[in-house]
Amino acid sequence: MAEAAANHNPTWWNEVRCHAEDTAAGEYCSSLLLGALLQSAAHRLGVPTADVWSYIRRTGELPL
Repeated sequence: MAEAAANHNPTWWNEVRCHAEDTAAGEYCSSLLLGALLQSAAHRLGVPTADVWSYIRRTGELPL
């Protein structure tokens, strides 16, 4: 799952998450995917990752 998140492949990531034997693995990888999405959004917008996280806390929306 971490490899799928690092490769920005949510379809592969979702397939692995849905078939994980340990639910904690899915939760951990969900955090990794969120982190990858935050970094990607920050890079695309040209702002620090902390600014994207602040935006999400204020609005509840992920700027994809």
